[in-house]
Amino acid sequence: MPTLQLTIIYESDDFKIEADDRLAFIRTEWLRPLTDEQFVVETMRAHVFISQRKAEKVLVNAKQVSVLEPKTKDWLSNTYYKLFSHTALKKMARVMPDNLFKKLALASVVARADATGDISYEIQDFASEEEAVSWLLEEE
Repeated sequence: MPTLQLTIIYESDDFKIEADDRLAFIRTEWLRPLTDEQFVVETMRAHVFISQRKAEKVLVNAKQVSVLEPKTKDWLSNTYYKLFSHTALKKMARVMPDNLFKKLALASVVARADATGDISYEIQDFASEEEAVSWLLEEE
């Protein structure tokens, strides 16, 4: 399995985005819980980087993600995840928070998005970043 060589391409107090362009790989990480408005701004920023860099594999470390309002969860399910179907993305791995409520909320968002049939890439959830990276880089 190839070794990741990540470079920080964006960082705020809330969110970090790293890339390994030779592997078409992007890693995002929530650094602390945010308001829903901040969450939407940062997730759209991630979408821009993923699109521009033609990333095929994305790791989302959601361990520090916020508790999201229903409106934001609807936006994720009905709009955000569909946006990636128009990019080079093939696989998205999400490292889930330890908090059961947050974990269930995030899982339901993807289940609803997937049910629409508009998702053209694989999404899987993981307990650890090591498992997520392993899945993303398999078959290399």
